[in-house]
Amino acid sequence: MNPVQLHTAGATVVHSSPFSTLEVRVDTEMLAAELRETWVRPLYFGIHKTDAQDFLVKNFHLVSVELISKLLANFDWRPRSVAAYLVSVSGKAEFTTWIGRLLLRSDVCYAGAAYCVALATMNSDESVAYLEEYLSYYLTQPGLWFDQAQAMAALSYLDRLNQTERVSRFQWEWEKFIANKVNWNLDDSIILFTQSMKNVESLKGRIALAAAT
Repeated sequence: MNPVQLHTAGATVVHSSPFSTLEVRVDTEMLAAELRETWVRPLYFGIHKTDAQDFLVKNFHLVSVELISKLLANFDWRPRSVAAYLVSVSGKAEFTTWIGRLLLRSDVCYAGAAYCVALATMNSDESVAYLEEYLSYYLTQPGLWFDQAQAMAALSYLDRLNQTERVSRFQWEWEKFIANKVNWNLDDSIILFTQSMKNVESLKGRIALAAAT
C-alpha cells in the first residue's frame, strides 16, 4: 500500500510496539464492492443510529463467520469496525483473539473503540486480559493518543458488571497519561461506553424478537 492508501485506511500514525509482530490475517487488497456497499457503508459510522440498527435487524441472518473474517482481515478501519460491531451483536467468541490482537497492534485509527466494545461483550478471561495488556503498555506512551480512554472505560464497565476492581491498578498510569490531555475525561468516556453497551444489548433484543416472529 502506498502512503495515500495507508492514510485513507487509517494508518495515520507510524509507531512500533511490542505487539507489531502479533500474527493476524491481513488483506491489503480493496474490499469487494458488494461487501463495501452492502455491509460497510450502512454500519461503519456505528450501530447507535436507527438506520444502522434497522439494517442489522433485517439482515442479521446473513451474518456469518466468513463475512466477519473478510471484513476483519481488510486493512481499513471501516470494515474492521463493522466486523467488531457484528461480533458484538452476534457473540461469536471465536474472534476474541483476532480482535484482541488488532487492538494491541493498533495498526489503524478509529477502530479501537469498536474492538473495546466487542471485547467487553465477550466478558471472558481472555477478552479482559487483552484490555489489561493494552492499558499496561499504551498508558506508558503519552505521545500516542489512541484508544486508552475506551479501554479504561471498557474495563471500568466490566468491573461494575463483574464486581471486580481491575481498573484500579491503572489509575496512577492513567493520571500520568492524561497530564497533557486536558480534554480527556474518564467519567465522560465511561458514560459513552456504557451507552454503547446498552445499544448492543438493545439491538440483540430486537434481533432475537425478530427471529422469533
